[in-house]
Amino acid sequence: MATEPSDRTIVLHLLRGAVPERADEISGLWSKYGHAVEVTPSTKGVTMNADASRIKFDTKTIDFFWLLGFSVWRAIEVYSPALLLATATATPLDQALGVDAERGQYEFDYRQRIASAQSLIAAEQTADIVWPADVPQPTADRGGLRDDQHKAVFDLVAFALAFALLHEFRHVMFYADSSAPSTLPEEEIACDTWAREFMTTGLAAYATAHGHSYAQVQQKRAMGIALGAVIIHAMTPTHAHWGSRQYPPIAERLTAMISGYSLPAGSSFWPFTACLLIALMRQENRPLDIVANSNQEMVEILLDRLR
Repeated sequence: MATEPSDRTIVLHLLRGAVPERADEISGLWSKYGHAVEVTPSTKGVTMNADASRIKFDTKTIDFFWLLGFSVWRAIEVYSPALLLATATATPLDQALGVDAERGQYEFDYRQRIASAQSLIAAEQTADIVWPADVPQPTADRGGLRDDQHKAVFDLVAFALAFALLHEFRHVMFYADSSAPSTLPEEEIACDTWAREFMTTGLAAYATAHGHSYAQVQQKRAMGIALGAVIIHAMTPTHAHWGSRQYPPIAERLTAMISGYSLPAGSSFWPFTACLLIALMRQENRPLDIVANSNQEMVEILLDRLR
């Protein structure tokens, strides 16, 4: 009788699947460091951390990645009309948002979704919240999802979760090697940077071998990491957004994850990420008197404004 794979093996398979061109490398590192993967009972708050000997998380935190990912996806339908108007006509973004007469109800529904997802953080376990009827239950079976949009979100959530787990694995490496940066905020940024580079370097050969363009593969990975950045923002308590002895300002982490991609101006990454950032700015009641001539410029200005 076949035995069920261990949690450690399941996480390794997730990472190998997310970054297949580096599958052998991550397997080698997994073997070298010999750390455990501990799935702990769910409790209030968020559980995802690491030390020299283990990565620890609970299933409720994984469910949060899923639920918030599916909820945040709706930012596209809420903000893309105003984004298109603003960038096409050099209209200030706040004015473009005001012109979109249908945005109000869409935005209200969006905020309800985000609030529902965030309520999962305060819950003891996933069963304590009302799961939205139009969001599929978390599953590892992508093929079982009938909706193409659900499959697209599945892929991005998988990349976002892989990013977060690679971030934690870098902590394991730092602690085991006694090579961590001198401060905890520096270590957090270093883990973000390493996870991003692990997922986005060496893509050319993989893309060619599978009949994709380099830009297509990089775009999808970058979108998944941008989604991960927004999920990490939601997991970070409001009082810690400006930084602490343990964590850097959340805007610095967002910048480390999102900025600097050499994607074409027409890449879907730019409007997707712009909509995510507009949603964050709207949630925090930040001014949006921004004039940008392209989606890429909009992303760059929004990141700067978040600081």
